[in-house]
This record gives sequence, structure tokens and C-alpha cells, in this order.
Amino acid sequence: MRRDHTVGRLIVLTLVAAATAAVTALVTARRAGRPPAGGKLTPDMARLHAEVREQNLRSRLQDLDTAKADFMSTVSHELRTPLTSISGYVELLLDGEAGELNAEQAKMLDVIVRNSRRLRDLIEEVLILSRIESGAFSALREPVDLVAFVERALAGIAPAAAKAEVGLRTEVQGPLLLHADPGQLDRVLMSLLSNAVKFTPAAGTVDLLARREDDEIVLRVTDTGMGIPAAEQKALFTRFFRASNAIRQAVPGTGLGLAIVGTVVDNHGGRIEVESVEGAGTTVTIRLPAA
Repeated sequence: MRRDHTVGRLIVLTLVAAATAAVTALVTARRAGRPPAGGKLTPDMARLHAEVREQNLRSRLQDLDTAKADFMSTVSHELRTPLTSISGYVELLLDGEAGELNAEQAKMLDVIVRNSRRLRDLIEEVLILSRIESGAFSALREPVDLVAFVERALAGIAPAAAKAEVGLRTEVQGPLLLHADPGQLDRVLMSLLSNAVKFTPAAGTVDLLARREDDEIVLRVTDTGMGIPAAEQKALFTRFFRASNAIRQAVPGTGLGLAIVGTVVDNHGGRIEVESVEGAGTTVTIRLPAA
């Protein structure tokens, strides 16, 4: 009996050792990207082999995404410090702290201010994109009235519209109460209005409509600008997307605005729709749950 038990244990140990060796060989082969030497993969082994390779690839892609997000965040933060210094010294010069400026000098400083603002906006968009990709971009909602945000955004975009000779028309039917993140709501409005003004030629118009429809707050921005080619409209909310006609006409932009707007709207449980005709204009409609 004892001999049979010993033999049985030896058989079990032998089988375990053989199985362990087989698994080790298979794992080693998978890591090397080839089947075990001297044999072919069975269907089950082939499936497992593909799954392991897929998992390894997914893990590497996740590591790359994390590294990219960390790099973007670090670079953006590092750029903020010198940019703040540049903007501060330009303001001192414009205020005459270093002496009176002539017209040509003031014009040059205005160019610096304008491009510093563009760079600051780009840095902010990159930081937001980094938070979106890391899953750290969330909405801190509180009771707000959209009317106040619309008025503030219109006041902010009015100088740019006047300079571009673009007319602003509004139809606001308040109050428009909802639960939203104030900072993100500001960004949505400024992004939509600045895009509309930027892509609209002189003598064109930008219309903003804000009203309540049933249980939704509707925000609609319509422009008479260059529009978006029909074949490219599916990529509108893709990061860094820029329409071909905008590129040809050298209209500045990062291609991040609508991607961020779309994320904000999703975070608030809303919907966004875009209708555009090349050469005629674009309408962006956002629907958010009313309070």
C-alpha cells in the first residue's frame, strides 16, 4: 500500500513537473512571439498566445499614453512661468513704466500681447486635454443661470468681433437655470463664440440663441463663416482636427476647442450637434438638462 502511494505521488509530481515545463516553454515562446520549438500550437494554445500578445500590446500602449500625458502636463506647466513673466513686463511697458512709447513701439507690444494670449490659451487647452486623458477632468456642478454666462461671454468677445467687423446678434430668454461647472461653462461659451468670430469674414454675423425648451436648456451659435467641408465633419470632435479650408486660409487654431467642448457637454449629461455648409456657415447647438 505504501509503495502504491509512493508511486502515485511520483506520477503526480512527474505530471506536475511536465505541465510546469510545458507552460514555461509556452510563456517563453509567447514572449518571444513564436510557437514552442519542435511543435505547433493547438487552437487553444494559439488563442491564449494571441490573448497574451494583445494584453502585452495594450499594456505598452497604456504606458505610452501615460508618458505622453505626463510630458504634456509637465511641459505646459513649465511654459506658464516664463509666459507669465513676459506678459507682466509687457504690461509694465504698455503702462509707460519704462518711459513713454511711440506709436510703432506700442504696435509691436500689442503683437506680443496678442501672441502671448494665444500661447496662454494653447497651454490651458493642452492642460485640459491632459486631464481628460488621465480621467481627472470632471464637472463640479452648482446651480447657475446661463444668462449671466452668456452676457459675460458676449462682453469678452465683443472687442474681437468689432475688430473683425463681425456683427453680434443675440436672443436670450431667461432665466435659464441649470446645474453646471461655472469654469467649464465659461470655456464652452467662449470657445463657441471665438470660433464663430474667427471663421467669419468681415461684414458677416454671429447669432447666439439661449432659451429653455421643455426640460432642456438650448444654446445655439450660428455664423455666416467659411463652414466645414462635408467629408470632414465626422472628425470635428477629434483632438487636433483642423478643417482643410481653415488650414488653406491660414486661420490660427489648435484643433482642441471642439474636442474639449464635447467633453464638457458629455460631463454635464448634454448633447451637441453641428450643422455646417462649406462657404455658408456653421451652427452649433448644445442641449443641457435644465434644473
